[in-house]
Amino acid sequence: MGLQKFLEERILRYKAFYENKEPGQILVQISPYTFNIDYSPIGFKEKGLNEWDIEREAEDMIDAQIRSVRYFNEYTKGLDNDYIPIISASLGVGVNSSFLTGSDVVFGADTSWSHPVIHEWEDMDEISFNKENKWVQILKRMVKRSVDMCDGDYATMTYTHFAPSDMANALRGNQLFYDFYDYPEQVRKLMDICADATIALERELKTIVPDVMGGSAAAYAWMPGHALYLSEDAADLCSPAVYRDFCRAYTQKVIDAIGGAHIHHHGKGMHVHGEIVMLNNVHFIEISWDPNCPRPIDNLEKLIALNPDMPIMTRCTVGDVYNKIDIIKQGRVMLMLIVKNLEEAKQAVAFIRKHSKI
Repeated sequence: MGLQKFLEERILRYKAFYENKEPGQILVQISPYTFNIDYSPIGFKEKGLNEWDIEREAEDMIDAQIRSVRYFNEYTKGLDNDYIPIISASLGVGVNSSFLTGSDVVFGADTSWSHPVIHEWEDMDEISFNKENKWVQILKRMVKRSVDMCDGDYATMTYTHFAPSDMANALRGNQLFYDFYDYPEQVRKLMDICADATIALERELKTIVPDVMGGSAAAYAWMPGHALYLSEDAADLCSPAVYRDFCRAYTQKVIDAIGGAHIHHHGKGMHVHGEIVMLNNVHFIEISWDPNCPRPIDNLEKLIALNPDMPIMTRCTVGDVYNKIDIIKQGRVMLMLIVKNLEEAKQAVAFIRKHSKI
């Protein structure tokens, strides 16, 4: 099925962004992540993950997500926006390792978690990717529902994958951070297992999820070709040397196998950003603004200087846009703009368009 005109136009802007490597190109997305709207007119109230019977209601979860996305599209239809509406099988981080091990997942309202399963190094020999795993099957049902229900008004995302270091942390627990020093070869074996599992899951889901105008969607953005979302959260707790020696090669293995990626990490890890930007075939890096951590937007000039060719995505306020536009223009930047209302959003986007080369 073809895309609706508004979504085609937004993707064409992304294509132009990637084709032109000049600094000063700025994209701006106003999404449900940065703009809280009232869904009560459609009687919609989001349920926590722990309120669903996931195995029985996987398709219903996707239907609810589609309903909210379509209302957001309608509410913001008059807004000049680079937001790509996305539907994803979002089940929290517990599933990011249990799809490999089959271990139990504990669900909270907003996320999930699972317990480590590698207590002795021999335990690694007991895990391997199996497409019949319960969670693999649930994820496949969810993305299929999204694809089947699409009316060209959103893109279906394969999955919010862990990078190998994140999955290794989930499988081994925080003991991993000692293991880098005490058991380096075993850690490398574990990282390789995690890389292979991520590749296998992505390929399995991609048999269902179609391309989007020749590309892929993640983080409310578009990327050319087959590209996946990778979270490098655990890397933010490592030194640059540990990331370089133990993590980067396995993240690169995943990217090379698939063809491209978007990398997500956090302001807590700005010290390791210089190593992450050295990955090849990364379309953009999101560095998240988190409570009690330095704000990436306040350090944007330094982050751009680490690799001026690498597009950076980060959250910011309208005030940041007005106060820091000359710094933003130094790079190729995707702004996740926090707004209070449509009028504020329209004025800020108009200001950004005036200063952007795209």
